[in-house]
Amino acid sequence: MSTSRLEKQVEKLEAELKEKKAQIACGKRKERGGQLVALGIMVESVFRLLPPTEKARLHAWAEQLDPRNKQRVLAAFERLSLETKPPEAAAEAQQPESLTAVSAHLQVSSGNFVRPAGPEEKSHGDLPPDGENSFAR
Repeated sequence: MSTSRLEKQVEKLEAELKEKKAQIACGKRKERGGQLVALGIMVESVFRLLPPTEKARLHAWAEQLDPRNKQRVLAAFERLSLETKPPEAAAEAQQPESLTAVSAHLQVSSGNFVRPAGPEEKSHGDLPPDGENSFAR
């Protein structure tokens, strides 16, 4: 019987150890994530100030990354490049082709909307004769 009890204690201690290791790993991942965000913020702020030759160097460094991270970094560089361009150029570049290539025109005529005359408003029959000031009351 004591062997069974010892085995249960060992299982319990192993489970507690496993949980503690998971908590430590989670804390380390969280810390690393925060460091990566801070590093990204720093790179973004520096990237905006770099001359084109230095930006090209960063692009070359991105080429050495694995495909997934390379795609992300190049997309970030593209976004940052658009942010540093004049607002008009950035707005045009950010619009998907479907939005810039298609334009919708809705025909509007003055007869489409008839506003009912309220108690304080004049109907068409109550318009002042020509020459009178319609704004004076």
